[in-house]
Amino acid sequence: MTKAATLCGVPWTLENGGCTALPLPPDETIAGVARAHVANLLPKAGVRDADDVTLMVSELATNALLHGTPRSADGSRKPSAGAELWVYRRGDGRGRQELVVKIFDELRCWRRRTSAGPMPEHGRGLDIIDMLSGGRWGHHASRSRLRSPQVSGKATWFAVPVRGGHVRPISADPAHAVEELGALLADRGLAASPAAPAGLAVGGRAVWCERAAFHWCGRDGALVRMPVADITEVCEQLVLLHEAAREGA
Repeated sequence: MTKAATLCGVPWTLENGGCTALPLPPDETIAGVARAHVANLLPKAGVRDADDVTLMVSELATNALLHGTPRSADGSRKPSAGAELWVYRRGDGRGRQELVVKIFDELRCWRRRTSAGPMPEHGRGLDIIDMLSGGRWGHHASRSRLRSPQVSGKATWFAVPVRGGHVRPISADPAHAVEELGALLADRGLAASPAAPAGLAVGGRAVWCERAAFHWCGRDGALVRMPVADITEVCEQLVLLHEAAREGA
C-alpha cells in the first residue's frame, strides 16, 4: 500500500485495510465535496442507509470549517490548508466490520457540552451525528496525512456498520506486516526502527506482530491486540499515543 494509492481515493483501497484520503477546500464548498466523495465510496463499501451517512458527512465537514479553522484575534479565518477527509474500514471489536469517516482539522481542542446547558450552537451538527450513528462517534488527537511536513490537530469521526466479512490482511507474514506498518507511520512523520523479532520501536514503545495481529502496551500498561487486517486503525492508535505523549511532555 503506497502513499500514491492512499491519495487517489479509489474505493478498492478500502478492501485491504487501506485508507482513502482527500484534501477538503477551506471554504463553503467543503460539505458538498466531502459528501460527494463519500457517496461514491458507499456502494462498494457495503453501507446501508446512505442518506444518513451523507448527512453525517455534511455535518462533520461543516463543523470542521466553522470551528476547526484557526482564527485571528478579530475572528477572521487564518490562511489554512483546509481539513482532510479520511475513510477506512475496521473491526468494531464485536466480530463485525464498520466504515469509519474522519475529518482532520488543525485545532486540537474545541468547546464541549457543559452540565449547565445544551451543546453550543456549533455543536448541533454533532448532536445529529450522535443520533444517526447511535453514539458511535468521537474525536481524538492526531496528525495530518496529506501535508508535508505533517501538522498536529484532531480527527472527529463517526462509524457505521457494513455488510460483508472481515477484510483480508495485507500480509499474513509478520515481517511484511511490520514493514507495512512502519511505512504508514513514516508517512505520518513517526520514526519507527526495526526490533526483533518481527517488531518495531516507536517512540520508545514496542510494537510486535504475531498470530496475524499487532500487539503493544497502551498508556495504562494494558496489552492491546489488533488484527493485521486493521492496520490503518493500528497506525491511528499509535499516532494517538504519540500525540498524547507530546501533550504530556
